[in-house]
Amino acid sequence: MHPSLAAVLAYLHLRARVLGRQLAELGLVRGVLLGALLVLFVGKAVETLATHADLQWLVPVLGLGSCLGAHRRRTDLTFLHLASPDARRWLWVEYTVLLLPLGGMLLSLGHAGAAVCLLPVPVLATLPLPRALNRPGERWTSIFRSEAFEWVSGFRQRGLALLWLGAVGGAVWQRHTLVPAVGLVGWALALGGCYDTPEPPEMLLLHRGRAGGVLARKLLLALTLYGLTAAPLLYLVWLSPAGGAGTALLGGWGALVVSMVVLAKYAFYPHATLLRLTQGGVVAVALLPLLNSTYTPLLPAVLGGLIWKSRQRLQQHWHD
Repeated sequence: MHPSLAAVLAYLHLRARVLGRQLAELGLVRGVLLGALLVLFVGKAVETLATHADLQWLVPVLGLGSCLGAHRRRTDLTFLHLASPDARRWLWVEYTVLLLPLGGMLLSLGHAGAAVCLLPVPVLATLPLPRALNRPGERWTSIFRSEAFEWVSGFRQRGLALLWLGAVGGAVWQRHTLVPAVGLVGWALALGGCYDTPEPPEMLLLHRGRAGGVLARKLLLALTLYGLTAAPLLYLVWLSPAGGAGTALLGGWGALVVSMVVLAKYAFYPHATLLRLTQGGVVAVALLPLLNSTYTPLLPAVLGGLIWKSRQRLQQHWHD
């Protein structure tokens, strides 16, 4: 076997073992529930694509966007680049394997053009390290309060500012279509990436009051900032064919998604793997009503469960 191929296979085997440990940490019951939600979401997505061919172009955008977000959150990039000069090739193979199901789904539905749009995946493996975007000692002035450190990190290291400008610019350009609605949905989902890393317990315990008060404060701050950044998109949705009803529906949906992502962060605090997998399930549940309105009752049910679990989890830290 060629040494390069052997190295790639060894790397993929290592990543599979890491994934196995993460699933074991998740637990059987949670794993089954999350898997069921994923299967349900994929099934409804395939059904929607089969009946609305214009939505095929969202698949490569979401697929490449998910890979990009995962790439920029990785903590092993420095190690990989120091370990081997072929690290970029390993990453390219890994991301290609992850996107193969999406490409196969598009091809099976006859959407070859959208499948071709997944080909730029090698570019993701060549992107610079997130920390390289800010030189040591370089100061960056945030327009947000220091308490909203999740948003500061998102705008500084994850390119949310460019994403917001792109969403608003695209919505202005295509304001007489459904592009503003798509931009608003994408913005709400992108904000979830800001809340995927638990802060140190010492930082959390600086807040006075009970766990419920801390959660309320976190939710109020997140919803306020979401409202401010989503306001231009909401106005453009109102001008689009979606109209006032669509504006109210999507605005409320986005606020609910942001709230559930914040609650999911503290429902399994401080276990990063569990909270990220939970947030993935939250996103799947949030998208299901957009595919089929019969799944709307899932949203308040999941919201209630997250409120109870997050309060209980934080209360344990207060007592400890």
